[in-house]
Amino acid sequence: MGLSISAAAAIIGVSLLISIQLIVGSIFPATSNFVDSFNNMKNRVVEHIETDINISNVATSANVSNYDLNVTVKNTGSTVLETCNFNVLINGIDQDFICTDSYLYPEQSTYFNVYNLPGEGSRKLKVVSDNGISDYYEYTI
Repeated sequence: MGLSISAAAAIIGVSLLISIQLIVGSIFPATSNFVDSFNNMKNRVVEHIETDINISNVATSANVSNYDLNVTVKNTGSTVLETCNFNVLINGIDQDFICTDSYLYPEQSTYFNVYNLPGEGSRKLKVVSDNGISDYYEYTI
């Protein structure tokens, strides 16, 4: 009778150690991934809050039967923005553009140039930064 109790206790003890090892081995990595994800989300929210842009000027120039567009954008927020990650939309259509600078620093302005656009009349311009902050401007050709 003494041997069977000792054997049962040993089996239960070993089973308990294996179970604890499996639980700890799966919970700790998941917890650290959760913490990393939460920190990334927090950083994105802070960048989003600290970002603001303003379209300060839009100039058009005739180009045969089409026109060219020169958009001046000012960074009125406190984050540095990469201009290659911006989007320029005219009437909801994404346009290819050339920018004079690689980065848009706080309280600085840069120029986005869109060439050879067709049409006449009223247009809506939207400039979107890399983290989703945007500004609108309406102009007429």
